[in-house]
Amino acid sequence: MEKILDLKKTVAELVEENPEVKDIMAEIGFKEITNPVALNVMGRIMTIPRGAAVKGIDLAKVIAAFEGRGYTVISEDTQSRQGRLRGFIERLSSGEELESVRKDFVKEFAHVEAQEIMEAEQTLIKGGMPITEVQRLCDVHSALFHGAVDAPPGALSHDEIHAQAASVDPNDLDALPEGHPLSLLRAENRALDVLLDTIEGELDGAKRPDEIVQHILALGDLRMHYIKKEEILMPILYDYGVTGPSQVMWGVDDEMKRELSVITKALKEDAETLPMYEARIRALTQRVREMIFKEEKILFPLSLRYFTEIEWYRAYHDLLEMGVSFGVAIPAWPAAQPWLDQEAERLARSQADGKLQFPTGELSMEQLTTILQLLPVDITFIDKDDVVRFFTNEGQVFTRPMSALGRDVMNCHPPEIIPVVRNLIADFKAKKRTQMIVHRYIRERPIRVHYQAMYDKAGEYIGTVEFVTDHAEPLEKFCR
Repeated sequence: MEKILDLKKTVAELVEENPEVKDIMAEIGFKEITNPVALNVMGRIMTIPRGAAVKGIDLAKVIAAFEGRGYTVISEDTQSRQGRLRGFIERLSSGEELESVRKDFVKEFAHVEAQEIMEAEQTLIKGGMPITEVQRLCDVHSALFHGAVDAPPGALSHDEIHAQAASVDPNDLDALPEGHPLSLLRAENRALDVLLDTIEGELDGAKRPDEIVQHILALGDLRMHYIKKEEILMPILYDYGVTGPSQVMWGVDDEMKRELSVITKALKEDAETLPMYEARIRALTQRVREMIFKEEKILFPLSLRYFTEIEWYRAYHDLLEMGVSFGVAIPAWPAAQPWLDQEAERLARSQADGKLQFPTGELSMEQLTTILQLLPVDITFIDKDDVVRFFTNEGQVFTRPMSALGRDVMNCHPPEIIPVVRNLIADFKAKKRTQMIVHRYIRERPIRVHYQAMYDKAGEYIGTVEFVTDHAEPLEKFCR
């Protein structure tokens, strides 16, 4: 009888077909498979390719071991699966209803994993598909997390999805200490979930507009929660080449933030217009819930897999600067304290070393830092290689985490803005223009953003500086 090893099947299915599979895998390095509990729980959702990626075992070595025992190894062509994922997006683009596409997606991709979605998104983007179109895959993928349609036989339960995501890294998200950045972001998600329950409960109940409006306003903390993941987690994943999920999620985040802004502004002006916005509020709360699951099941596990210990310490430092969302306090993280103390000591030493000489005088580092802090403007400098080298951020108009330093400026912006930034800097380098000034409202405050090209005495481009000024205070004084 021919022995077949189908890599599309789960480990448990393969062992059930041929118990010898368990022994071969244990010999290769999958020792956990000999534990009946592990085989029953993880084995029912884990495939051999996924397990090899988690354990850091070369899949070619695994295949060779089985072929050496007389197995014929078969697997599905990756391009074929990604082509079918593209097909789901194209069906949506042609106008087909989301629920219809979701139903077929669940049937065909019941065992799709975070890593595969990540790779598919990145491949589609690199192939020229607009990010706004790839975002549709994000919406379809949420069918695996929600009961939008009846789950087919073999579809993953919520607990199984959680176990699958946790398997991306040997460390379990639930085992992280309280002060770990991911523990904090997950605690914010739990508080957000409670707030969504409250809003939806009020919409289903007596509908007191004044109370609902207050809770809609509280939902405004969503902006900072999303900024935390966009500024702290996503850029570092970019550095590791994990771009697809970040780009897609960031685009969806921006859509939800804009929708929340429209709803909030309308209800603040007239709470009695609530009935007109009820359907939009319900749709928004559903999308927010879906994003919670995407963070918990894709973004956070991927971050846990790739980030180094020092990168988590930097993330914790930045979270302390960004502050509280949804009333979730930032607990101490003892493991990070030695690094924080070391950084504080390094900064203190740098401020104490001598004077900085300028053509018009001299200043100590402490004096210069204090002067910059007093200026009513945020400043960001990007060098000639498009790397963020310096910023002041007293106004907090745009979030600037310390982890942004040394990073490509393109990875510090949402996907829809990147072409604008890239074209602007290209114009500065070619001297097609030397500045751009933009006036816009951010959180209902008038903001002036001034981008200025910088050149040395020889006329060579040396970087770009951004000045951000909040004009709300002088306007308020003038109006009084």
